[in-house]
Amino acid sequence: MNIHPLLAGLQINPDFLLQNLDFRERRGLVVKISESAYRQTAFLDERVLRADTQGAWFPLADLLQAATGTQIARPPHYIFHVGHCGSTLVSRLLGELPSVFSLREPIILLALAIMQRALDTPESPLDDAEWQRLLKMSLALLSRTYHKGDRPVIKLTSAAGNLLGSLLAESTDSKALLMYVDLETYLATMLRAEATRENLRAYADTWLADFRRRTGGDNIGAQPMDEARQAVISWLAMLLAFSEATAHNPGRTLWMHFDTFLNAPASHLQQASQFFGLQAAPEAINQLASGPWMKRYAKDPQQQFDRQTRHQELAQARKHLQAEIHAALDWTESLCMDIPLLETALPYLRPNLDR
Repeated sequence: MNIHPLLAGLQINPDFLLQNLDFRERRGLVVKISESAYRQTAFLDERVLRADTQGAWFPLADLLQAATGTQIARPPHYIFHVGHCGSTLVSRLLGELPSVFSLREPIILLALAIMQRALDTPESPLDDAEWQRLLKMSLALLSRTYHKGDRPVIKLTSAAGNLLGSLLAESTDSKALLMYVDLETYLATMLRAEATRENLRAYADTWLADFRRRTGGDNIGAQPMDEARQAVISWLAMLLAFSEATAHNPGRTLWMHFDTFLNAPASHLQQASQFFGLQAAPEAINQLASGPWMKRYAKDPQQQFDRQTRHQELAQARKHLQAEIHAALDWTESLCMDIPLLETALPYLRPNLDR
C-alpha cells in the first residue's frame, strides 16, 4: 500500500511537521518546512506557513498509524510562562546553543490544552484515552531532532499552561523553566495596549475556568470582569499551576523572573542551560547575552527592542494606568485573603528581585 509522502515523512525528520489538529473533523495537518524555518519563525502557528508550503490534512487514525514506533531519543524540556515575560527571547537564546532544538508554541499543544479542559463535557469529541494517545503522538513527533544528541526545548503558549503537569508526567527526564513577572509588572504590560487587552478578552473564560478548577472559587467572575481583573485571574491561574508542578516534581522546575534575567542575562542563561543539562561554554553564553537578540523584539526580529525600551514603556504604562493597576492589586490582595490557596501568591504581587 502506498503511503502519502507527508505521512511517510513523519518517520524521517522534523521537516515533516504535524502543524495543527482538528478534533471535530478528526484530522491533522502535516506540512513540510525546514530547519531554518524552526529557527526563524516566532511560533509554530500560522506564521510558519508560506504560500508555497506543502501540506495536507489526514485522518487522526492515519496520523496515529504513521507515527507508530516514533522513538523519543531525548525527552523534551519545556518553557512555561505567564505571558509577555521574555519566554520567546529565552527560547531563541537557548536555541542558539549547539545541543538544543528549540520549538516555540506548536499549535498542536495549544489545541490539546484547550481540548483537555473540555474532556469531561458532553460535547467533547474525544474521551480521555483518545486524548492521551494524541498527546503521546504529538510529543513524540515534536521530539524528533535534526542532529543526534540534541535536546528538544519546547516553549508553550501561556494558554496551554494547564498542560504543565501532564507534560512533566510523561517523562521524569523532562524539566520545566517557569518564567514570570510580578503581578504589578504583568498588569502594566497587559493593559498598556489594545492588542494585549484583546488577548486577555480572548482567553478570559479559559483562565477563569482554570482558576476555578484549582481554587474552587466558583463565585469569582459571576459578574462581568474588566480587563485588569481578567489579567489578575490569568496570572494567578498560572502561578497556581507553577506552584502545583513544583510541589509534585521536586527539582524539575526552575522559576525565573524576567527582570532578574535582564539584570544579569549571562548568569541566568547559564543557570537555565545547566538546569536543562545543556552543553554551554561560558564564552558562548556571554556572547549570546550581549548579542543581537538582546536588542530585538523576539516575536518580531525586525523591531528594535531592548531592556531600556522595555523599562521606558513600562514606566509610561505605570504612570497612565496607575489607578487601574492599584485597584487590581487591591482586589488581588482581598482574593488572596479570602482563598487560602492564594496566600502563597502574596509575595509575588509587586516587584522584588531578591527572590
